[in-house]
Amino acid sequence: MKRFYLLSLLMVVAVVAAPAFAAGPSATKAVTSEADGISTLAVTVSSADDEVFAVTISGANLDDIRAPKGWVGVASGNHVVFRTGENPVKSGNSLRFRLLTTEPSASLTVSFQGKDEPIGQPMNL
Repeated sequence: MKRFYLLSLLMVVAVVAAPAFAAGPSATKAVTSEADGISTLAVTVSSADDEVFAVTISGANLDDIRAPKGWVGVASGNHVVFRTGENPVKSGNSLRFRLLTTEPSASLTVSFQGKDEPIGQPMNL
């Protein structure tokens, strides 16, 4: 009888704690300098668990953006939002978003959204 209660308690704890240990989306940044003073910031977004349908990047003064196939991006000043309805970053995969800027050393903040709500924590790159 005690084993049953102990096993039940452990199962409840495991179910409640599992989301806390799940890895959310992540991002990395790579910089490529160009001869004309414009640099490309390549932000690679990866997902371990959740599908990512939107990526928001802030921090660099943007000259232009490049979205992956199946994504659209809207930029204003130092803020860009990339979205998709059909081609999310799936679990175990990654996609690269390109920002063209004159500020190659700018600090970026990247946040992620699932189909209906934010997922993971914003990251500083």
